[in-house]
Amino acid sequence: MSYALVVSEVRRGIFEERNLDSIGLCTHLGKDAILIIPEGEYGIKEQLVNSIVKVKVEEAVFLNPLNMVNILEKVVADRGKPDMIVFTNSSSGTELASYAAGYFDLPIITDVNSCDKDQGIFYKSYYSDKIFGEFRPIGNGTAIVTVRSGSFKDFAADKDVAPSVGTMEDVAVSSARTFMEFVEEEKSDVDITKAEFLLSLGRGVGNKDEVSDYEELAGMLKAVIAGSRPVIDKLWLPKARQVGTSGKTVKPKVYLAMGVSGAFQHVAGMKDSDCIIAVNKDAEAPIFQYAHYGIIADMHKVRDKLKDILKG
Repeated sequence: MSYALVVSEVRRGIFEERNLDSIGLCTHLGKDAILIIPEGEYGIKEQLVNSIVKVKVEEAVFLNPLNMVNILEKVVADRGKPDMIVFTNSSSGTELASYAAGYFDLPIITDVNSCDKDQGIFYKSYYSDKIFGEFRPIGNGTAIVTVRSGSFKDFAADKDVAPSVGTMEDVAVSSARTFMEFVEEEKSDVDITKAEFLLSLGRGVGNKDEVSDYEELAGMLKAVIAGSRPVIDKLWLPKARQVGTSGKTVKPKVYLAMGVSGAFQHVAGMKDSDCIIAVNKDAEAPIFQYAHYGIIADMHKVRDKLKDILKG
């Protein structure tokens, strides 16, 4: 049987949206997808895959790589070897994938964001999407792939028939490593995921002293201030204001990116905004590939001009 095995990403009873990218890759490649997920009510849209295997273990057990290899062995024993095993390119997904690749001695391609299905080539980008690498698994056996968030979810579509649903019991559980706790993210007085207008600052802002002027501009525009990872790492804005794969995914009506280069980690968190406006003095900045409107100029000069206009 030719199929792809999709390992679901779950967190505290939630089926993460990034799973749609894993499923979408399988659909794009024309492969039947079997989804494995721990038992529980995760609110998944079952029609997206051909089969579902519900593993009778708790979420924390499922996310343990020492247990995941036992789960994969049971699936393979029951259904045969898959063409590929697909994980999300998250912190837990890459951990599970790399451990499984080592355990089963399988080739692994991480952080895939596009592919050529006819030639069997997978692509991943480097240096803020300025360079792309081409990868093809060695041999004709099973390969492991991790999928970048936001890359293939548009390919995820309903199947013509409802999936078969099975249950897996008696999974060997390791005691060598156990889950301890979830660490809550920093709370904020503003939830940037609910903002209709975001003014986002990137590395181009230069220094912390400039931030207050952009906060003033955001107030005049009735926008909420946010930032990319370099701004957050320098503590110029709190962590709760970070947009990107290691921050928040946002979909405002207007996303004004000022001094943001457009690294894929940031773009994945904002590319679905209704209207993206980019301001950057670097005409080659990747952010312009995703912007509906672009201004190639010094962001500080644009800021001052906007403030003058708004002051009337």
